Formats: sequence, C-alpha cells, structure tokens
Amino acid sequence: MDPRWTVHPLQGSLGAYSDSWDALNQRLFDTHPLLRSHFVDALLKHYANGTEHLCMLQCAGVIEAMCLIRPGAPGLWTTFLPAQAPMGPALIQTPAQVEGLIRQLPGLVGELDFLCNDPDYGNLIAEGTNGANHVAHSLTMNIDLQGDFASYWANRPKKLIQNIERYRRRELADHAEPRFVQIVDPHEMDAAVSRYATLEADGWKGQHGTAVGSDERQEVFYQEIMTRFAKTQQAIAFELWFGDELVASRLAIADEGMIVMLKTTYREAYSAYAPGRLLLRLAIERAFDTHPGGKIEFYTNASHDQLAWSTGQRWIRHVSFYRNRSVQNILSTLRIGRQIIGVNQRKPDATAEHTIKVFLHPSEFTPEVRRFFVSAESISFQLGFDWYKNLVDTVFPKHPGVQVFVLYRDEVPIAALPILVSKKFLATRIESLSNYYTALYAPVVRPGLKAFDLVPLIKAVRHANPWFDSLSLAPMDPNSSVYRMLLNAMGGAGLMPFQYYSFGNWYLKVKSNWSSYLLSRTGKQRNTISRMGKKLAGDGGWLELIKVEDLERGLQAYEQVYAASWKKSEPHQAFVPGLLRTCARRGWLRLGVVWLEGKAIAAQIWIVAHGKADIYKVAYDEAYKAYSPGTLLTAMLMQHVMEVDKVSEVDYLIGDDPYKQTWMSDRRERWGIIAYNPRSPRGLVSLVREVLWRSLKPIVARLRKLRPPVSGRKPAHKPAR
Repeated sequence: MDPRWTVHPLQGSLGAYSDSWDALNQRLFDTHPLLRSHFVDALLKHYANGTEHLCMLQCAGVIEAMCLIRPGAPGLWTTFLPAQAPMGPALIQTPAQVEGLIRQLPGLVGELDFLCNDPDYGNLIAEGTNGANHVAHSLTMNIDLQGDFASYWANRPKKLIQNIERYRRRELADHAEPRFVQIVDPHEMDAAVSRYATLEADGWKGQHGTAVGSDERQEVFYQEIMTRFAKTQQAIAFELWFGDELVASRLAIADEGMIVMLKTTYREAYSAYAPGRLLLRLAIERAFDTHPGGKIEFYTNASHDQLAWSTGQRWIRHVSFYRNRSVQNILSTLRIGRQIIGVNQRKPDATAEHTIKVFLHPSEFTPEVRRFFVSAESISFQLGFDWYKNLVDTVFPKHPGVQVFVLYRDEVPIAALPILVSKKFLATRIESLSNYYTALYAPVVRPGLKAFDLVPLIKAVRHANPWFDSLSLAPMDPNSSVYRMLLNAMGGAGLMPFQYYSFGNWYLKVKSNWSSYLLSRTGKQRNTISRMGKKLAGDGGWLELIKVEDLERGLQAYEQVYAASWKKSEPHQAFVPGLLRTCARRGWLRLGVVWLEGKAIAAQIWIVAHGKADIYKVAYDEAYKAYSPGTLLTAMLMQHVMEVDKVSEVDYLIGDDPYKQTWMSDRRERWGIIAYNPRSPRGLVSLVREVLWRSLKPIVARLRKLRPPVSGRKPAHKPAR
C-alpha cells in the first residue's frame, strides 16, 4: 500500500492524536522537547485561530509523518508557527514525504511553506525535490556536552574567557554577592516564571511591548509550559542573584539528552557585570553535570559574540513546496515583484552605521579587509585574498571593470562582493570576479548576517552602474546560506533574480584510511594501479611529490606535460605559475609528477587547505597512455592526502567526467544566479524572455518528451541576456 496523507481539522489541541504525535516524535527525533505534545498543545491552546489542521502520512496503518499547518493567503498554506515556537511542529524526516501533501489540502493550493525547519530534525531540503525552495531564517547554535566543562571552556576564544574572568573579578571587587540558583520543582515554577516576566518587563523588551510580562497571555503560556515539563523533571529555571536582587534569568525545557533554552533576560542596571553572560557560563557548567553527553540547543539568531560559546551551528530555514514548477516560477516572480516595489521589505539594523568602499585591486585592501578575505579561505582557498590577487594580476591585469565592493557596519567589514563590470556597445553586464579557473565563487560574508543585511551592498552595485542589464554570479553552492541570502537580497534591492545550473561536482567524503578506501574501489581499478605501477617501475619510471624547494623544476615538468597533452594551451600563461607559487608559499601545494627515463609524462596539481584537498589540474602525455600515469599519480596523491594531510574531503571540482566517479563518493552541483535590472531597457527585455521561457519550459519539455538526463545531471540553463 502506498503512503497517503490525510488532513484533520483541530479544535485548539492535538486531542486524541497526542499519543500518536509523541510516539512518532520519540521514534524519529528521540523526543525533541519542542516537538512534545505538551509544548504543541500549549501553543494551540493559546495561539490557535481555529484554522489549524493536523496532517498524517500513513502506510499500511503505520504513521510515518505528521505536521500542523493552516491556510494563509489564497492558495498558500503554512506551518502553524506562533512567535513562541522556535521550530515548526513537523515530524517529517525527508522532503520526499512532503510530495503529495499539497494536493490533499482543501481548495486549490499552489504553495506549502514549512517555517523554521531544523535540518538536524527532519531536513526538508534536498536536490531534485519537485518544486521546492528555501530561505535562510536564522543561524542557531548548540553546545555539545561531551567530555567535561573544563575542556569545553579551555577551547573557547581567548577574548571570551578573558571577558568573563574580568566580569567575575568585578563582581568580587564590588561585593556583589553572586548566587546561582537552579529551579526544577514544579511547585516553584510559576513563581520563577513570574520573576522572569517582571525582570524582562523592566528592560528594553518591556519598552517595546514584547516582554513576557507585557502580555498576560504570553506569561500564562510560559507558566503552563514550565509547569507541565517540571512535573516530569524536564523544566529548569536558571537564576543569578546579587544578594537579594535577581539580575539574570533563563527558562529552559529538557529531556535526557537535550536542554533547550527558551528565554533569557537580565537586569540592565547591572550590565557592567554582564550578568546574562555570567549566568550562561554557570548554566553550561551545571549542564555538563546534569546532562553528560547531551547538548544544549539555543534556537536563536546567533550573533558573532554568541557563536563564541557554541561548539556547533546551523541554519534554520523556511522551506517552500509548490504544486509544480510552473506555479513555482509564477509565484516566485510575483514575490520578487512585490519586493521591488517595497512590499514586505525588511531594512538593515537602523542602529548601525553602514558604509561602502570600492577597491579596484586586491593590493588596495586595507589590513582589516585583507584579513576578512583570508578568513573566507576556511570555506575555499578560492575565496581568499591570495586567490583574487593572482586572478586579477594574471587574468584581468588591465581590465577597467574589476571592482570589490565592501560593506562596513560600524567601520567593521561584514560583506564583500568581488565583481567584473563589462561594457560592450550599449550593453553593461556585471559578473562575478571569476572565470573558467574558478570552481567555487561566493561573496565574503560575516557569520550571522541575513539577506536584508546584504541589500545595501547590492544597491551600491546598482548605484555605481545605474544602467547595467544583468548581474550574474557563478559558480556557487546552491545549498549554502549565502546563496539564498543573495537571492533574497537581490529582490530586496530591486532586481529580478533567477537560478541556473553551472556544472556537476564530484567529491569524496573521507571516512576511512587509504587501505580501506582502496579496497572499496573496483577490482579493475585496483588491478590497474598494481599492474601499471609494476610496469612503470620495471621500465625505469617513478612517481615524485615535488618539494617546495624544487618548485621551479616541478613547474617546468608540469608545463612540459601540459604542452604534450590533449588540452588546449592556457590563454593566460601566468595564472597557473602564479597559483603554484602562491600555494607553495602558503604550504598548500601538492604537485605530483610521473617520470620515465628522465621525462615527465604526467603531472597533477592538488591544493590542500583547511582539511580539504582540491584536485585542481591534471594532465598526461598521451604518448605514454599505456602506463596509465594519471591513475598512478591520483593514487599516490590520494594516499598522501589521506595518510599525511588527514583531509576530510577530496574535491574533483569541475565537471561530470566519468573517470572522476571512479575515485569519488558523492556528487553535488554548482549553480549560478542571474538578476535582471528592470530599469534598463535591455534588462527589461531579457527579464521578459526569462520569465516566459521558465514558465513555458515544463510544458515544452512534456510535449517534446525529452529523455531524462544521464547520471542525474541537469541540463545547463543559459540565462537570457
């Protein structure tokens, strides 16, 4: 029997479905506290409007998925998600389970939004899901309670440790008489919540009317939640007192393996002591004793300072499913149109000062901007200062359109966008500062930013080039937060963005040692490595990993092999030598050469940085193909990066070449974003062509009965220009 969704109206509670809900939560997510019926029922009791529905996916009488949704605008349904719920009440493991639900909902429904989807508890994002989209909502954080508190604290940033010690010394010097209290007794919980509400109402949240104590319904809600959970020893109120005065409070719910921080507040008159931070340190220390091996989840939009406490972080996202691709294109276009005319457009933090600076060459970077780009190398070396300097020096040395826009907040760089402006006749196109040498592109973004934070950056690019036709950024990781941020920021800045496929990318997740990995390869591949290795050695050949001091000899060997290979000549002769010298200086270069009778017959350039090995360039002399020198060299370098460099990933970068699949374990894709300027005549014409093509493409595809793409590949889409 096939799985089937059923939809059931609710009357302010889960009612008879509570036990089934809790059983599924336990089976799927180890009884996540925020998904327990206690929490969900309290949300329904206090914040439901009577339109809520429970959806159940069943197969052969077994419940496989459940979620709470309700109708919104015409044709739209969303997760039931009051402001008091940090994650959406959905017990769904995979996006494939969602397909089919949208057609079971009452009326003609075009879009179904799952709000605040936590990827660690039912990731609804996956490539290939029919008609799905997602937007980053908040960067949450957690603390792993493995080991002991002393080890955890010793691994915090030095600045955080120093600041906390300074606050503690200030406490003692001023005789603050600090006292830490942990309340778990259900009979004391109402009073603890009331104290919390009073404390929060006295601060800035009270002035804005968002404090728990400013809303009687909200205070009753939290009292009910905390009391319900306390009855099973699963609610905690952490308090910090200075003498007889409460100065900080936290409310949390828990299970055996997890503590979820619900609310936090502190007395602002004592901000010089940072009581909220001091309380957090005490609460974490206690959690290592009460929940060893578990974790603390915060479900907050973590700032840079807050992330210093964390051992892990992830993006909470809003995920949208559509009836089909055509509906998705139409609704997405309408949504972008509303953003352009200012509907629902959020603004950056008004309390912070934003400025923009434009640099025409990486050599112009100030020290703080240079450090900002260096920090991005942890994602990919191609996002760093050294990469861009070599690229501009060797590929675009005299190009007048090189521009690096840097966004500052309070004089600190928070985002940077390297672009290339090209003008030809009456057309002006803006593209990412990249070319065929680039396997991954992304703006440099400080952790914790949202899409609306990037709007000033995109607007600055528009204002500097008011009549440009299009802005195209590629190749990018479509599953990265910055990719989704850019899509939304472009719409917020008055552009019309669309996504397009760039290329496939094969990579290896290193989960074993070299010996085990080799055993996992095909018998034919292992036989080739063994047989050809003996043949090469028997004929006087050998493999060499070039040392840094022999770089120029290795570079000469690489160029000799490349000239004898099947590959076209490099159009920019200085790029690869510049890259090799830069990587050698940074300790990243792994240059392998196969020699036979003193002649280089194969060469490969691997770049190892931040635990990842990128296979950047490979070439061999076709006259010596019988020795399989490329296979032998790949095997040698693979063994080296596994055993010596201890990398966690090996990346074949660009393309779906069949030989790459024999070495790698997984495939992902790189995509681009093209955004049209509707205020430019050429941009407007291109925009109309793009919308028409994307709307008609599914119909044309069905009519032509195109064959399915090979090996999961998606045909590249050439954006309208």
